[in-house]
Amino acid sequence: MKNWLIQLEPSDTKDREPRSIPILDELYEILKAIPRAIHDPYVFLYKGKPIRDLRTGLRDACRKAAITYGRFKKDGFVFHDLKHTFNTTMRKAGIPKSVIMSITGHSTREMFDRYNTVDIEDTRQAIDRLRDYLQSVPQNVPQVPSDSKKGLAENPLTLNQSVVPKAGLEPARVLPTTPSR
Repeated sequence: MKNWLIQLEPSDTKDREPRSIPILDELYEILKAIPRAIHDPYVFLYKGKPIRDLRTGLRDACRKAAITYGRFKKDGFVFHDLKHTFNTTMRKAGIPKSVIMSITGHSTREMFDRYNTVDIEDTRQAIDRLRDYLQSVPQNVPQVPSDSKKGLAENPLTLNQSVVPKAGLEPARVLPTTPSR
């Protein structure tokens, strides 16, 4: 844990590549506070022996926290879910995909995408960003004021005839913008 890095040896990684993973100050302080024997490379011990399988402890922790545990249970939590959470949270924090991939050891974009979850908050933010963008660029059709209380049917837009297509198509109407949530 020197320099706030967790060093993974080739034997510790799926792709057999060594990796240095930087950690947050808060995690460093938690790990530093765990008592362990001098020169013992293991951080987590149970009855003085290294923990080889986290599933038992995770299952007990989930039970105590009233969280459904198990791959084959509806909405069951498993340790691997943390990798999805890490990827998604890093992306939401604005970390470049190449950096996330370096930390997680994903060598292809396809593998990164498998662990990246797009949720309703992502789609809501995308639509909000689209609205902000559209409000910031010049429009070639009149806009209905956002403070207008009348519906579109009561306030049909009148367009300059030169903008109306001659091919018999209906003129475009711009929907009123909605206030931010």
